[in-house]
Amino acid sequence: MNFDYLEISRSLDKDKPCLDYLEWQYSSKYGWEKFHFEGCKEVEIMINNESNQMKIKGSIPYFIAGQNFKTNLDDLKSGIEYLSSILELNLYSAEVRAFEFGTILNIPFLPKCLFDSHIKITGMKARSLDYGKYFEDNILRIKLYDAGKNIKLKLDKAERESLSRSFGYDPLANYLKLENHYKKPCISFKQRLIQVSDLLDNSFQDLCKEDLYNKYNSIMKTSQVKITDKKQLSSSTIPLMILKEYEALLPCKAEELMKQKIKSIPSNILNREDKKSRVKQLRSNMKKIEVLNNCEFDISTLLKSQMKESLTYES
Repeated sequence: MNFDYLEISRSLDKDKPCLDYLEWQYSSKYGWEKFHFEGCKEVEIMINNESNQMKIKGSIPYFIAGQNFKTNLDDLKSGIEYLSSILELNLYSAEVRAFEFGTILNIPFLPKCLFDSHIKITGMKARSLDYGKYFEDNILRIKLYDAGKNIKLKLDKAERESLSRSFGYDPLANYLKLENHYKKPCISFKQRLIQVSDLLDNSFQDLCKEDLYNKYNSIMKTSQVKITDKKQLSSSTIPLMILKEYEALLPCKAEELMKQKIKSIPSNILNREDKKSRVKQLRSNMKKIEVLNNCEFDISTLLKSQMKESLTYES
């Protein structure tokens, strides 16, 4: 578990950043000068001389290590110290305006199975992507995506081979990235100000780990239906199985909804005895379906085990 994308801002006051190593890109009509700086990967640096402000955006693991498959707090600290030395400014006092905290998990099934079974979070919009799924409101974005595919898109063959030698990356494994993107971290953590130095604090890291676990567990997931033999899989029971799997999205129990539907059919189409017969048949088919309490593609156990691993930076 570690930090990834970071967006920070700093008042310059009388300090003047060193621009010797930055590559200028453009000026905006609002007074911002945009630069980028190349480490292993680039970061974006914005300076506004009128408002005396500086902003830095980018993935610190990619910037300092060229990857985010396996990084630690040493990489974050090295990246911040390197940028501080280049700009000749102390960035530890900069305000954290947005950041990402997450982990990569080696899962025993295709990531797509997880995306299809993780349905919604109350109060958040769900959005499916080509190789992932987001749950989002105006404060937080919870990201689930195929990390293996992401690595293949972002890193060339030589870089992936280096990742295998150095960190055990397996191109055939199923890697999932779970990440909280804090768009307004001060609101999320109920703090007036979060500085870069806070990210290296043990208690703040524990808050991030706990929040990652809790936010994942808040996702409504499909139920798992136990299948014992093919006799269970008739044309009548398969639709009911699907309905039971997605029951979390329904306003009440699936069986109750179906009973209400039968009762609502006009008597000139189904009389009282017909309706009783349909309800009896429905109950008979529902008895063939055993719903397990857990989701087959739930990764909370894997996530819990990762939470036990140390994230603490030791000086």
